[in-house]
Amino acid sequence: MNEELWQRKCSHCETRHTPQWRVGPLGPKTLCNACGVRYKSGRLLPEYRPAASPTFDVHIHSNFHRKILKKKKGI
Repeated sequence: MNEELWQRKCSHCETRHTPQWRVGPLGPKTLCNACGVRYKSGRLLPEYRPAASPTFDVHIHSNFHRKILKKKKGI
């Protein structure tokens, strides 16, 4: 299989580069390291994105759990 045509990507943040692929809701090796750690601890929220993610938007996302909770409360 041609490496350029098929590359694994995180099912949450869509990053393609990570030191380790982790288990997610869609099965083994479906989340990047950062999202996988959050998923395992129960803190993987839709607003969470690693800052290096290609889908990171500073107006919508954060990589800090406290900031996400503040945004959800409307503070």
